Amino acid sequence: MHQPVSYFSINNKMKYIVLFFTLSICACNNTLKKDHKHEYLRHVGDIPFDNTLDDPAFRPCNEESARVHHNFNNPDLYEGEKPAMIKPLMQLEFAKIEGESGYITIRFMVNCEGKTGRYRVEQLDFEYKDKKFNEKIIDSLLSKTKSLDKWIPAKSEDFVYDYYKYLTFKIIDNQIKDILP
Repeated sequence: MHQPVSYFSINNKMKYIVLFFTLSICACNNTLKKDHKHEYLRHVGDIPFDNTLDDPAFRPCNEESARVHHNFNNPDLYEGEKPAMIKPLMQLEFAKIEGESGYITIRFMVNCEGKTGRYRVEQLDFEYKDKKFNEKIIDSLLSKTKSLDKWIPAKSEDFVYDYYKYLTFKIIDNQIKDILP
């Protein structure tokens, strides 16, 4: 004899079916969000070409595979390492100006030939709010940074990469106190 199916058992089965489909949809949605986030994060920090700022003669070798400088075994990627890189920068002298303090970051790209381009300058106070430093200090730091010419191309196995580099100058009373990283 066949047992009658109760409303309670059908209702529980429906709950499990609905729960299964809900979890499936959530899992797909999260996967899509992660992929979108991954794609977005891939381009964070990239410096796209700007014909009003950049030298058209500077050419990345493979812009799509460019990486941030600290993704390599040798994070300095400069001949003589950090001491040789910062020595000419620390020799810059400016008039002392009380209260003229904060961070100046110069970001740029180094191509697979060790040539640089696409320089960008960001200026912040010590509370990480936008700040405008004297143009003379900005021009001097940018000019001296552009004159650094012993960049080492980044290699991973047999592939040579373009990479993004930044130098952050800690400024106190218009004087360079440190260069990061």
